[in-house]
Amino acid sequence: MKNTRDLILKTLAVTRQATINKLAAQLEINPITVRNHLQLLEEEELIKTSERRHGVGRPHMVYQLTNKGQQEVTSNYRYLTESLLSMIEQRIGSNSLAEMLETIGQEMALAHNLEFNPNLSEWMDSFCDLMAEQGYQVDWEMNENRVYIRNASCPYHHLKQTYPEICSLDRSLFSNLLAKELCFEKALSAKGSACIYSYEVFND
Repeated sequence: MKNTRDLILKTLAVTRQATINKLAAQLEINPITVRNHLQLLEEEELIKTSERRHGVGRPHMVYQLTNKGQQEVTSNYRYLTESLLSMIEQRIGSNSLAEMLETIGQEMALAHNLEFNPNLSEWMDSFCDLMAEQGYQVDWEMNENRVYIRNASCPYHHLKQTYPEICSLDRSLFSNLLAKELCFEKALSAKGSACIYSYEVFND
C-alpha cells in the first residue's frame, strides 16, 4: 500500500498533473486502486484536484501535488540540505550564498538545454514539462504582451522560509533556460500562493 502511495506521489511530482487513467497506465495498476489511493492522499492534503476541459464532453478531473505533497516527496533530503546551507552561509555570508545559488541555476540550465521553438505555446509547454521533471509545478499564461510564469511549488519550497536566497537559483534557472530577463512579480508564501515571473514578448 505504501509503495503504491509513494509511486503516485513521485509520478505526480514528475508529470505535474495526471488523470486517474493516466496514472493507472503509467503505474500499470487498476484505475479503481488508483482512485482509492488518491482519495486518501487528498484527505491528507497531499494532492488536489481540478477540472480540465478538452473540447466537447465532460471535463476530466486531474490531480496534482500540493505544497505539502511536494515536501513529502523531498523530505528525505531536508535535514542534510538545511545543514549544508547553514554551514555555507556562516562561512561566506548570505550575499555570497545567493551568488553561489545563482551560479548553480546557470549550470542546471546548461545541463537541461531547452531547444528554442518559435511557436511560443509549444516552447513554454516544453519548459513547463522540463521543470516538472525537476520537481517544479510551473504553468504559464499570456496577458497582452507579457508571458507570466507561475511556479506553484518547487523542490526547495521548504527551504525558502529560512533561506530566501534559494530563490536566486530558481530565477537563474528559469532565466537561463528561456534566455530571458525575468521580472519578479510575486513570492511564494507559506500559505501556498505562487512565485510569479514575467517577461515581455516582442512581436516582429
